[in-house]
Amino acid sequence: MIEDPTKKANSSLPWQFMSFNNPQKAHYEAMHDDYAAHYYDPTSMAYRREFVLKPLLNGFDLSGQRVADLACGSGHNSLLLRELFPTARFEGFDISSSACSDYEALGNGPAHQTDLTVPMDVAELFDAGIVIGGLHHCIQNLPETILNLSRIIRPGGTLMLYEPNAGFLGETVRKFWYRRDEYFEADTEGALHPAELAGEAAEYFAVERSFTIGGPAYFVILNSLVVRVPLPAKKYLAPPLFVAERLWNAVPLPSFKPAFGMVLLRK
Repeated sequence: MIEDPTKKANSSLPWQFMSFNNPQKAHYEAMHDDYAAHYYDPTSMAYRREFVLKPLLNGFDLSGQRVADLACGSGHNSLLLRELFPTARFEGFDISSSACSDYEALGNGPAHQTDLTVPMDVAELFDAGIVIGGLHHCIQNLPETILNLSRIIRPGGTLMLYEPNAGFLGETVRKFWYRRDEYFEADTEGALHPAELAGEAAEYFAVERSFTIGGPAYFVILNSLVVRVPLPAKKYLAPPLFVAERLWNAVPLPSFKPAFGMVLLRK
């Protein structure tokens, strides 16, 4: 195991990892500014609050807990969670140094530049972990990634995931887009099957609940960068699309939902 102190943001914890040779690192450093502008603008934050975090949490209380924000990006998910749980303590983990710097600048807590797809030595365990759209960037070594998640979260702790659903009827189109759009690194990212993910994680985690989710606002508001929706237009499009999203999510048709949420308990 090699520790490279030039590869992580400020931290008092002795996180260790191998050298970064993951294409996702260079990819996300290059698109960081565009990604942050579209995925963390006010309308996207409103989407995350109502359609991502609310169904994931579903009454779960993070008060007083140590929470690992994994594949944390710029830290806006932690920011929303801190509004709900002011006494929770957050730390970020991301492969991008720019994202880690932004995470700390938001005042969320320390951030660790970490590649989840390579073996990790973990100094302190967390009560809970959350991964919002990050696990599908780790498909080149998903078993090691899941093992790392089990190393991070204490027995009895909770892991909450939100990822693109490979069982979605539009998956063929999504794969086609991944191969042709500069905002994707198709060889190292792809949608996940909820059942297959649960099976892969079964040695370390038990599924508490799983659900499919997502409608028109998922594409136009949350993924505005991908479908090239101009930022100024989002605030006008959001109100009617949010109404449509609520109606769409109420329909019990998993294959019509482009994303899924899953809550896992560490064994």
